[in-house]
Amino acid sequence: MAGAVERARWGVDVQTTRRNSNDWHIVHGLEAGAVISAVESLPAHLQAMARYCWGPFTRDELAVDHEVLHAALVDRLQRTRLPGQGGADFPSVAAAGAMQALCRAAIHHHSQVTWPYRRPGLKGPRAIARWLDDERGEEIDVRRWSAAGRLSWSDVWDRILLLLDDWELQALAPVAGLMPQAA
Repeated sequence: MAGAVERARWGVDVQTTRRNSNDWHIVHGLEAGAVISAVESLPAHLQAMARYCWGPFTRDELAVDHEVLHAALVDRLQRTRLPGQGGADFPSVAAAGAMQALCRAAIHHHSQVTWPYRRPGLKGPRAIARWLDDERGEEIDVRRWSAAGRLSWSDVWDRILLLLDDWELQALAPVAGLMPQAA
């Protein structure tokens, strides 16, 4: 009742309660800007990895980042020996194509199994071959996936995943460094 008397006396509606505080919106925007700045300070392939694995983007928006990350993986693996290369200086065209296909599958796998998604990813060679065929229209022979005592495609797959794990560490380290500032 006192509020009604006050409104009548002033002739206006005066809010006597505290206004909603939007300070948290401002803080969130500043923190997001710091994260974006940290990611943008990284090399191109690590920026692409951060956006591809953890960014809030659609599949179409991530196509360029996937290609940048794929090119960096292929470039890094060009200097390693592949199964069936033997004593040759360079791998066969088929082996190079299989390595490129495995890089695409590994990027997808890594983006699925990392936090916050923790999806199953591509479990085993048949799942990898199925994903490559369904998503990319590429075929890969996985019948001789592993071989004891010699280099195999499972070794190449493991090497790609270790490289992606290392890149994940490099991509997230600057962002993790922001945590004490935010707390």
